[in-house]
Amino acid sequence: MLEGELTAGTRADLLLETVHAAALHHALAHDAYDPTFADRLATLVVEGARSHPSPAERQPEVRPERIATTMRDRTLTTRDGTRIVYRTGGRGGPALVFVHGWCSNLTHWSAQLQHFASSHRVLAADRRGHGRSAAPARGYTAAQHAQDLLQIVERERLRDIVLIAHAGGGPTAVHFADRHPGLVRGMVLVDSNISGRTTLGRPHSVDRSPLGRLVDQLTGPDAPARFEAMYRGFFGPLAGAAGDAAVRDATQVPLRVARADLASLAADSEGAARRFQRPVLWLTAETPDVRGIRALFADVHFGVVAGSGHFPHLEVPAQVNAMIERHLTLIEARSAVP
Repeated sequence: MLEGELTAGTRADLLLETVHAAALHHALAHDAYDPTFADRLATLVVEGARSHPSPAERQPEVRPERIATTMRDRTLTTRDGTRIVYRTGGRGGPALVFVHGWCSNLTHWSAQLQHFASSHRVLAADRRGHGRSAAPARGYTAAQHAQDLLQIVERERLRDIVLIAHAGGGPTAVHFADRHPGLVRGMVLVDSNISGRTTLGRPHSVDRSPLGRLVDQLTGPDAPARFEAMYRGFFGPLAGAAGDAAVRDATQVPLRVARADLASLAADSEGAARRFQRPVLWLTAETPDVRGIRALFADVHFGVVAGSGHFPHLEVPAQVNAMIERHLTLIEARSAVP
């Protein structure tokens, strides 16, 4: 793409990726990362880019309704009688299967579904209890979510997939890959949670708490208000309308489901992670725990976005899409090696 064709948002993303990559390199080399640097830099760069919009940016944005016309929404009834809604479309391989996180839904992957459908088969589901799927009394474990996903994958006859999971969807992806390694060529884990010791939220947010404390906060008469405030804290300062919409979506999830799904994250997925031998992209909004994550995955690579909170795929989709594309190239290269 020529310089004159870049939109303001794209120019900002490219600048942020370049500078933040340098900051990460410095942090890893000198252990001197400034945790407020990304947010301060994001504000300056994005505001500067938006003040000079290009002709391309004046074009109307693609709306979710337009995305939906190019996709097909389907329903599946699981073996335990739960109705699951999923969206699929596109063509080409490997197939990309997106797994949303805690109190999210499949529409949060709209920017990725739209971007990759021209070159890949894509699929995203509302996990049980979320979005338009049914909310049964039980089954909110990584193992059950993985079983639900397997039924969808089998129905759609997908045999060559890359799992792309956000946050609390990470354990579902890891358990799926552990039980069905022949189906999975690689994974992308976006600001994800694998260990039961993991905490949720932006590292510098007041809402960053151990899982047990988060579950406790979701009880009592003030639980809905506390939950909304906590979820809003997951987003960066530039999330805007996307963040507001995600918070509204989260408040539609029954609190009993939110508690059960969150408690399931305390289960240990580290053993399953260590058994996975294919390439993994660990994509975060903050400097990752490189040593700890390398102890979990045999073949792991790192990506850090700039100007985002806990939902990079919603907040900075251009950066996330570019990193996923690069990882898919790596997966293809690894597959070509005899």
